[in-house]
Amino acid sequence: MDFSGRDPRRVFWPYVGVVILLLMIVMGAGNMIAVSLLIPTTVEQDFPDLSGLILLMGVEIVAVVALLAAAVARRLHDTGRRAWWGLAPLPFLAFGFGGFYILVRNFETPFPGSEILLFAIFFNNLLYLAVLLALVVLLSQPSQAMVNRYGAAPEA
Repeated sequence: MDFSGRDPRRVFWPYVGVVILLLMIVMGAGNMIAVSLLIPTTVEQDFPDLSGLILLMGVEIVAVVALLAAAVARRLHDTGRRAWWGLAPLPFLAFGFGGFYILVRNFETPFPGSEILLFAIFFNNLLYLAVLLALVVLLSQPSQAMVNRYGAAPEA
């Protein structure tokens, strides 16, 4: 994972497409297997414990973030921006997964404030989508044609 240097759009977006395609395949297969193991074959309870599935999804998302981190950093460098901009969506993603995990773990016995947590997660998800969209706009910007502090412009 090389966080230095620059990646032009023509290199970055196909890579992102492949990573997202792999994510859909792995999450689809993994989550189907997990659900078949987690959902009881007989109705023993009103709502099955899906916290294991949420943890699995969290691990899958961490893997995708790890696969995309260096590429996002190099793409941001190519537009003349610091790689730290790529971290902007992560706090919202972490809060969303953590809050949802808490809600699912306590689904059958709601706790005081669970409704507030639900609305906080909803509002957090709206902010996450806005920040993610802003990051996509930054990643879509054209390359700086000249040498910048991250190196020479990639060859066309």
